[in-house]
Amino acid sequence: MAFGDDAKEGYTEGEEPLHFYYNREERIKKAPKIVQDYYAGGGPRPTRGLFKVLVATRANRTILFVMLACLLIVLFNGLLRGSENKTTIDTTILQLTAFTYEDEVYVSLQVKPSVKKNNHRSDTEKNKIKQITTLFSAIDIDKQVSQTEMAQLNYSGNEDFLRTKFTDYDILTVKAEVQFSGKTITLTAPVQRR
Repeated sequence: MAFGDDAKEGYTEGEEPLHFYYNREERIKKAPKIVQDYYAGGGPRPTRGLFKVLVATRANRTILFVMLACLLIVLFNGLLRGSENKTTIDTTILQLTAFTYEDEVYVSLQVKPSVKKNNHRSDTEKNKIKQITTLFSAIDIDKQVSQTEMAQLNYSGNEDFLRTKFTDYDILTVKAEVQFSGKTITLTAPVQRR
């Protein structure tokens, strides 16, 4: 490709502008073999598809295996452990919650019948009154019990609540030891800050 007469502008008389010639085929002929193969379409092809990429190399397979193992551990731990603030005794669900408002920690133990099993109970079981005794404990930042409260409820089978409150001295969690139907269970709940 040569420059025309217009390209001579800006040069003094007698100077010729530089000519630049580019021939791609000549350049590829002088290139290494791997470059020639790449331009001919014989180079490595990228792996297509998400799963194929994840198992394409040994390192990718290892990372995939580790990620799946971590996911299974988290799921298994969550299913096996359940929640520490909720449990079921016979056909009754117990759930402990705690939250702060102004300088107080309000604690509530919800007692309600199980929806699934409620239909199978007889009328005598539904009307039978059971005693629920609960010892609430406030646990501070040093993991020490700072305050305790005792509460009782005559449970007749309908939804009901046991409530108490503590003065907030950096209380992090609340523990409830519940005696119900001849069983003693312990529930813990973190204090939700609002």
